[in-house]
Formats: sequence, C-alpha cells, structure tokens
Amino acid sequence: MARRLRRLAARHPVTTLLVWSALSLLAVQQSHRLTALGPAWNPPRTPWGDPDLQGIWGAGYVLTPLERPAKYGDRAFLTDEEIAAIERTTAATFGIGGGAYGGTGRGRPERGTVDDVESAYNDVFSGFGRSVVRTKRTSLIVDPPDGRIPPRTTSGQKRLDALKATSTFPPPRAEGPEDRMAGERCFGLTLPIRYGSSDSSGGYSRIVQTPGSVSIYYEKGYGGGAYRVISVDGRPHLPSAIRQWLGDSRGHWEGDTLVVDVTNFTSQTNYHGSSENLHLIERFTRVDSDTMIYRASIDDLTTFTKPWTFEVPLTKAPEKQNQIFESACHEGNYGMIGILAGARAGEQKPRRRR
Repeated sequence: MARRLRRLAARHPVTTLLVWSALSLLAVQQSHRLTALGPAWNPPRTPWGDPDLQGIWGAGYVLTPLERPAKYGDRAFLTDEEIAAIERTTAATFGIGGGAYGGTGRGRPERGTVDDVESAYNDVFSGFGRSVVRTKRTSLIVDPPDGRIPPRTTSGQKRLDALKATSTFPPPRAEGPEDRMAGERCFGLTLPIRYGSSDSSGGYSRIVQTPGSVSIYYEKGYGGGAYRVISVDGRPHLPSAIRQWLGDSRGHWEGDTLVVDVTNFTSQTNYHGSSENLHLIERFTRVDSDTMIYRASIDDLTTFTKPWTFEVPLTKAPEKQNQIFESACHEGNYGMIGILAGARAGEQKPRRRR
C-alpha cells in the first residue's frame, strides 16, 4: 500500500493530496467513533444466538447535560483536561445544587449553617451529576451537530409552555389530584428516560431476554418504576386506535444492535413536550463487558421541526446478589389526601382560641 502511494505521489501529486486528506478525515472520524463506542467487540450470546444484553444497567447521575453548552459550539468531545476540571469544580460545589457542568457559582454556604446542611442533604437525594459520561461527549444529544433540541413548532411550544405552568414548585393551587404534578401522582416514568436530569436518570434497569421478547424493568426512585415487554418475533404494531403509556414496542436485530420501533403513545405522556405523535427509535448496543450504548431518536414533527437523537452509555452493575428492587410510589395512594386537605386547611383563616 505504501509503495503504491509513493508511485501515485510521483505521478499525480494533487490526487495524492486529496487521498491523504480523505484518509486523515476518516482516521479522525474513526477515532471519534472509537472514543464513543469503544473498539470492535464480540458480545456474548444467548443460548438461541442473540446478543446477550441481560443484566442490571444504569447511567448513574451523569453530569453531562442533554443539550450542549454554547461555549463548545459544534465540538462533540471533551479533552481529558476539561473533564478533570469540570469534575473538580462539581466536587467543590457539592451541597449548593451542583447541576450540569460546574454548579451555580453561588459559593459554598458557611460550614455548619442551616443552608449548608439543607443544601448537602438535597444534593444527595436530588441526583445531581457527579461525573462526565464515559464517552467524553459535550452533550447527550449527538444529532443535530450543535447538540441542541431543534426549534419547536408553534403548537409544540404552546404545549411545552402549558406543561411548565403546571410543573412549577411550589405548584399552583390544586382543586383535585389532576391539578398536582405527575411525580406526586405516581405516574412512574415515561419513554425515553430523561437522562441528563435528576428526574430519573440515576435509576437502574433490569433486562431479561427470551427467544421472542426482551423485557425491561425500570427503577425510578420515589416516582414508581415501569415494566416493558419488547416483542422481537416479527409481529406488527397494535392498531393506531390503541394507545399505551409507554407506547407499543416492536424490536428486531441489526447485527449486534437491538433496534426498537416505538409508536402508539398516549396524549398524556410527553418527552420535552412531545405529543401522541411521537415516533421513537431506540438502539441498544453492547460494546464491551460492562458498557452498553443506548441511542434514542425522537421524531415528532407536530412538536419539533426535525428529528433529533441522543446517546447515553449504560454501565453494567455488579450482580453478585442479582437484585434490583421495585420502586413503590405511595404518594398518590395516601399522601394526596393529606396534600389536598392541608391546602384547604391552609386557606382557612386561623381561629382564635377561647
């Protein structure tokens, strides 16, 4: 190969320059691909020959945001020095609502004060990120190239604004349970998982496979989990009139990747404002013994002006005890009565003692 390129360079120097440029670009792209996915790896197989995705998997409370911070422009990957600086800053701001990429900048409260204790307690249980994703990306969104959610349609923006109005804290006055936030009503999670937020990204999932299906249980802390069965036996989607909270999932294998086509969502579930017209394409690819790359493509042209895709590396959890516990949400069963009763009582004028 090298001898042929030398002969080509002697006869056609311009052509050779173009070839070398193309090869250099390919090498850079290949380097980025390996950074994101790791080198080629043959996954273990199930007894019936499918790639084995089984086990307990989780992203952890990742520090990498869903959308790319503007300062990175179109740059998809961080350097090791940047990662070290980001994680060092986050560790220093723990206890003041660290958040994505470096905290709020308010400074640490005085040690031992009420603010210090309350802030640290809230950070432990609110799931702020601690480390950048293993793929070193600047954002979870990998398409479009700017790493940001595409502009919304007019109707999509109105729907998002309405959702934000009912999701403020403290929430607006509630006449009944339907007026309270979804987290208080034990709705559980929706698809796709809201990675890059404290809402549910820190939970674990168990994957179990059979020859005709892939089953996933999602754990989601206090908000309740969810069970999901993905058919991989070639059956068609449900009729469009039948709508489900987690949609209707149909999977197939493309090489070592499980590709899942999800349709038939309800109007009550949303992902950043998406509607029942959401069409979700998921890809699960195991790239080494303890890493699986999860990609999800969001397609809902009634909400977003074009489709977009995000990627999250999932890490295999130790399975010595082979346990994952079901999330049981009781706020909607018991707490809601107290929440509403307390709100009504608080509206009454205090009575004078006799």
